[in-house]
Amino acid sequence: MKVLLPKRNLHLLLEALDHRMEVVAPIRAEGVPVFASWRGQPLALASNPLIPPQEFLLPQRDVLFRYVQDCGRYTFEKVSAKPRLIFGIRPCDLKAVAVLDRIFGKDPLDNPYFDRRRSTVLVGLNCLWPEPGCSCAAFGAGPEVDELSDLQLTDLGKNYLVETGSPAGVLILREHPEFFIEASEKDQAEKKKALRIAGEKLRGGTSPSVIKAAIEKADWDALGRQCLRCGGCTFVCPICHCFTIIDVGVPDGERLRCRDTCILSGFSRMTSGVNPRKSQGERLRNWFLDKFEYIPENIGLLGCVGCGRCSRSCLAEIDRQKLEVLR
Repeated sequence: MKVLLPKRNLHLLLEALDHRMEVVAPIRAEGVPVFASWRGQPLALASNPLIPPQEFLLPQRDVLFRYVQDCGRYTFEKVSAKPRLIFGIRPCDLKAVAVLDRIFGKDPLDNPYFDRRRSTVLVGLNCLWPEPGCSCAAFGAGPEVDELSDLQLTDLGKNYLVETGSPAGVLILREHPEFFIEASEKDQAEKKKALRIAGEKLRGGTSPSVIKAAIEKADWDALGRQCLRCGGCTFVCPICHCFTIIDVGVPDGERLRCRDTCILSGFSRMTSGVNPRKSQGERLRNWFLDKFEYIPENIGLLGCVGCGRCSRSCLAEIDRQKLEVLR
């Protein structure tokens, strides 16, 4: 299905959907765009937030279950995922969701992730305004939405061209026909033109092969000395998914899955104190190898979508494409 959504109707549609599920969308908080629960605020769709929407599929702090002890016996309470719609997801982040689906879909299936994933409607937004440093086209992750979205939107000026990608998307259009008008072949042509212009802006972006070659040539000792060991690059990455599990509370409490990162020294350190990746350079190299060798070997997809968030967040100003120190 292809229809037009006049921009004046967008907030009305989101309000209608908000009665049935939590609506998450890019809004401005303290002057910067962030994905957050939408409560009628103006949308911030012109730039991609630094923190990806994956936070709502794989939270930094995820309660797996709660436990209560009574007379030496434990009872367990599973935390149910609530219905949610994430609006305005860029193609690179949708590609990252596809990668996470494969990672967590390998045997044994990660049920907490997929409980949340199955209860989430994804509304993609074709990327007509690539960020500086974005290489999504070279990574096959943009500028057009080509997978996973339940609905796909393209900004055509006064209207959005809306296309369905799943039965859930079709259901939204059929339940709220009052917000949409008929689309024409001219609208489809406008979409193609806008995406062609966006693609031209992305020409010359660094390709995965260039980065893989840079991994082999890089001076990892120098890069390790420059790295501030903050882990910021991994916590803004839409694909990084390492975690640790802890129990909080005795005798009653909850089991938590907390995000972790191989960039930090404690991640690979063993109980004896021995660390197989002693230096920061070794840890940084492992992070790149995971994205460009280990993940592709395991699931057949790259562990990077070229979104450029790691470069945007790097306080040490490490060139993440050429693997050089910039200062």
